[in-house]
Amino acid sequence: MKIMLRELLEKQNISQNQLAKETGISTATLRNISHNRTTRISFDVVEKLCSYLNCGIEDLFRLETASAE
Repeated sequence: MKIMLRELLEKQNISQNQLAKETGISTATLRNISHNRTTRISFDVVEKLCSYLNCGIEDLFRLETASAE
């Protein structure tokens, strides 16, 4: 699973610091999420991200399947 936070922020020209200030999500948490260094994200955080970025859950997450070789 790939988290598309970095791409959404770039698309909307929003910094992680701005997102942290306006949502109350710590910058450390946002950094870990945007670099895909997390295995769990609370529903509260997902809700805050989707609400602030005006996006759906499907915009925030992308399922990446391993290719059969």
